[in-house]
Amino acid sequence: MCVVLLAAVTAAGAYATTVTGTQNPQFRVSVSITPAHPVVGQTVVAHFSVRNMTTHALKGQWGFTWSTPQSGIGSAIAGTLRPGRLGSETLRQKITAKTAKGTFTIAAEASDRRGRSHASAHVTYP
Repeated sequence: MCVVLLAAVTAAGAYATTVTGTQNPQFRVSVSITPAHPVVGQTVVAHFSVRNMTTHALKGQWGFTWSTPQSGIGSAIAGTLRPGRLGSETLRQKITAKTAKGTFTIAAEASDRRGRSHASAHVTYP
């Protein structure tokens, strides 16, 4: 029963355009990507944020990846994570007639010795 429920939750999150992960309650990781169904002329906008939910500094790491049908980028940082917002970024790509069809994905994570929080969201340009 637990496996079926977990699979259902994971599948639902896979199609959402906003996802928040707090698997490690010390960190909240949020990602969003819009529009849900991009068409020529629109801009796909992806955003991630990572937050230390405690009232004290934590030693750990955080990072993100942004992939499009044609390319991708990512970044990771390790060090002391202060309380509050640790990092965020917004990425954009305009859809043109020459844009390759496929999936745009934003993913982010934060972790320390107690575990990892992560989230991923995507949209598909048909």
